[in-house]
Amino acid sequence: MKQINRIILLVTLLISISLLSACNPFSYTKRMELEDQVTENNQKGYDLIERGEYEEAITYLDKAVEYIYKLKPSLVNLDHEIELSELMDSPFNNLSWAYNEQMDFEKGLEYANKSLLILPNSDVEYVNKGNALYGLYRYDEALVQYDQAISLEKNDKSAYYGKGMIYYDRHQYQEAIDEFDTYLSLDSTDIDAMEMKIYSYMDLGDTEQALSFAEDLIKRAPTNYETYRIKATVIENTGELADIKKYFESMIEKFPDEMDIFVQMIKAYSAIGELEQAKASYAKAVKKDKSYVDLYTTMGDIYSDHSLYVEAVEYYDQAVQIDPLDEDFNINKLQALYNGKRNLRCAAFGEKAGKQLATSTDIAWYTGQCNFELENYPEAIDNFGRAVEIDPDDDESYANMAYAYLMLEDNDKAEEYSEKSLNLYADNSTANYVKNAIQEKQKPLGKQISKFFRDDYLYQDSSGNLDKTLAKLDEANLTNKDIADVIERVKKPDDWFTFTLYGDEYDQLTVETGSDITYEDQGDIAYFRIYEFAGNTDDKFTEMIDQIPDPEKKVLVLDLRNNSGGRMDSSNHMLDVLLPEVVTSVLIDKQGYTDNYYSDASHIDFKKVYILVDEYTASAAELLTLGLKTYLNNVTVVGRDTFGKGVGQEVFEDKKNKIMVFVINFYWNVRQNNIMYTGIKPDIYIKSDKLADYMKVVHQ
Repeated sequence: MKQINRIILLVTLLISISLLSACNPFSYTKRMELEDQVTENNQKGYDLIERGEYEEAITYLDKAVEYIYKLKPSLVNLDHEIELSELMDSPFNNLSWAYNEQMDFEKGLEYANKSLLILPNSDVEYVNKGNALYGLYRYDEALVQYDQAISLEKNDKSAYYGKGMIYYDRHQYQEAIDEFDTYLSLDSTDIDAMEMKIYSYMDLGDTEQALSFAEDLIKRAPTNYETYRIKATVIENTGELADIKKYFESMIEKFPDEMDIFVQMIKAYSAIGELEQAKASYAKAVKKDKSYVDLYTTMGDIYSDHSLYVEAVEYYDQAVQIDPLDEDFNINKLQALYNGKRNLRCAAFGEKAGKQLATSTDIAWYTGQCNFELENYPEAIDNFGRAVEIDPDDDESYANMAYAYLMLEDNDKAEEYSEKSLNLYADNSTANYVKNAIQEKQKPLGKQISKFFRDDYLYQDSSGNLDKTLAKLDEANLTNKDIADVIERVKKPDDWFTFTLYGDEYDQLTVETGSDITYEDQGDIAYFRIYEFAGNTDDKFTEMIDQIPDPEKKVLVLDLRNNSGGRMDSSNHMLDVLLPEVVTSVLIDKQGYTDNYYSDASHIDFKKVYILVDEYTASAAELLTLGLKTYLNNVTVVGRDTFGKGVGQEVFEDKKNKIMVFVINFYWNVRQNNIMYTGIKPDIYIKSDKLADYMKVVHQ
């Protein structure tokens, strides 16, 4: 927001009689020394604000206020108007200005209010309060302050600018134009006000007036690049590619050293959907100056806006290479990796960035999110812990720490951090989920499983004597076998996929084998053997596939033989890597509610895709097969009819008691196609179980 750039002159000799009274605790000499300190620190703070160094300015202004409080301790808790010299007022007013410039409008309002309690008041003080209220979206109150400033000084241009911005934000564009006109009558050279007036015309739909005003600006300042840039925004609004190209080319010719033209041109082409033109402009600009970092961040932003997160990473990485210590560049790259589900790269990059940059919580937060997705819960806790060290009021990071502890079944820590989150924000959904989950975990194991079954079992309407059978789980001293027997009796008779694992079977299932996926580079063929869909199978697959050079020239083989499935989200994330922007699958629960999985626009293309299946290929493996076959036109399924499991399971696990209960709780389909009991029929049948016989089809 605009601010009048003038300092209230502090004349230390203008000391009120009351300050020199006999009851004053300071000698005249001491008081003069303190007043000199106020004047000196206030002046330094003001000069620093003028240079845009707000943090350092606040340091000096705070010192000025400290000396004011020594001079007059009653001002510490001032709650009523009092008349004092400008010496006692100016630092508070300048602090309001500095905090407003830092976008800390709460602080800006606090110091503006204090400044206004010290009389007499000036128009500048009312403008500062108006700017703080504007920043807090308290528009009606801000207008009152701006009008008060104008009543004291009718030529206070900042007040008119503030009113113009409020009217613009409220879509009252003609009123905004009127205020900007008044402002420009007081400062005819201000580019920001000119630009806002043009935006107001464009938002009114009056492109002709906007263009006329822009051309008038150029006539008045024919060598000022900013006037041409403003006209470019009007040309962009027409959406005519030929006009945009012609105008930007003329700008480049007139201002050959102004690299910002290319940035604006790239944004303009993207805005009208001409991504190829944007890429061409970028390529031309990089040849001219490959060190101009805004080119890379602009392209990264454009790709991110189009959900092409993986492509965006490449550009953000260029910015990081130019300036490794720029926190925003690192955050941009980290965010793109996270949104693109490149969790392994995200976690590794985040750990590196976090060691050298730690002024905002974003790096620690995104790193924690990626580690959480990788089920690296201790690492995620450390990351979120760093975030709350930076910002102790970060309720979301506390909540995520609580969730990670819950996954580790450290319920005491989970409860501790959920409470910390809720103390900061009572409606934090993650923290409330953790809190409720802990309360459930305090119940006997049988009661927990009984509730789990009732909440999640898809076929419970078909279960015989549901209430009577589940009542057995309310009994005390149940063994794992007792629980398994109850689940066996209560499930639907022909339900093969609801069962209990405990004891040795539990131990075998939870042992990390590390053999969920392997990759072989066979020259023109990229061969993946996927044995199961575990929690991190998708991350490993993504990491491997990202390393394949020129994938569009290669054949992809996905060997899913004997793969009985696993995590549906793992399969969906792998579909995301290989498919454009589609709904990869839909999950439907017992109430008929749906949960859609989406792929973003980023995807890796192969010349041809072969999927190897057999009668043991089931569930998540069938989802991957059906998703690729449905949405790509270069997929061939080779082998035998798949198993036909069109349902998925929810799992209850208690690590301490070494028990897992699997219950069917949703149907799944791909574009309304469910393969329950029918399976997927291959395009080419293979009777043999030998891989060589399957690969003969690939090599044909």
